[in-house]
Amino acid sequence: MDIAHLRDFIAVVDAGSLSRAAAGLHVSQPTISQRMAQLESHLGVRLLVRGPRGVLPTAAGTTLYRDAQQLVRQFDRLQQHAADEGHGVHGPVAVGLPTTVAAPLAPALFSWVKAIHPGVHLQLFESMSGYVNELLLAGRLDVAAAFREDDAPRPSEVPLYSEELYLIGSPGPGVPDDEVRLSELGAVPLVVPGGNSNLRRLVDRSFAAVSLVPRIVADVESLGTMLRIAEGGEACTILPLSTVRVLGAGRDVGVRRITEPAVRRYVALRTAAEAYEPRDAVLAVRRGVVEVTRRLAREGHWPGIRCA
Repeated sequence: MDIAHLRDFIAVVDAGSLSRAAAGLHVSQPTISQRMAQLESHLGVRLLVRGPRGVLPTAAGTTLYRDAQQLVRQFDRLQQHAADEGHGVHGPVAVGLPTTVAAPLAPALFSWVKAIHPGVHLQLFESMSGYVNELLLAGRLDVAAAFREDDAPRPSEVPLYSEELYLIGSPGPGVPDDEVRLSELGAVPLVVPGGNSNLRRLVDRSFAAVSLVPRIVADVESLGTMLRIAEGGEACTILPLSTVRVLGAGRDVGVRRITEPAVRRYVALRTAAEAYEPRDAVLAVRRGVVEVTRRLAREGHWPGIRCA
């Protein structure tokens, strides 16, 4: 088994199909099938389950996929590091950002990297928080923003900022325009992401703290869709203030700070230090994220956050 076998296996799992993986690798399907059979024979374990709709990794295959991602990326880094020695900070850096973080941060971070470290090839991944965390654990990312319940120090993390969450939409008559108590939201219809999202877990936990169950009328995995539903008036959502401002939600949409208690979350930068020591390029981009975040907050372009 060599690095080429691992690249082929990753391609098959990513494609979910032997034929699609073969096309992407520019080889025939029998060739890629033979390579997978050889890999399974070499390891003495079944890695893929073949079916009419494609292939899926077994439990052993999932473990190999995660480890292979890290090994292949580390091998590529070694090659890149050797090629870039003596040429400053170079190389690819994969950054994962939850959507509520990416909206204000991603464009400014791109500009910062382009101006300060033009040799760095930035790879930005934007998704819901649960998927970003999965990508980091799978070795697909070098650094990622993660939501936390508190600001306690953790290995391989750099605290970034904290923010309060707001009720977005029209909860009904008699509610003040600027803030609303959490205990008043028990009957308000809400659209929030599914259970794998940090935001959903935070909403559930916050409501439980005041002996309430949130009235979730739909699980929505799109930030823009949540805002459009809130603008429509049939349901509300719960989001940070910056998201509404940066994405330019309609002026008529209600924005109310949640109080008694406030709903606050913390954001930290995680690196995959358990898999490898961060390269210079990763450390540079991580410093850039901190610097850009502080500048955006200082200049009023990222409202509602409190830098760590």
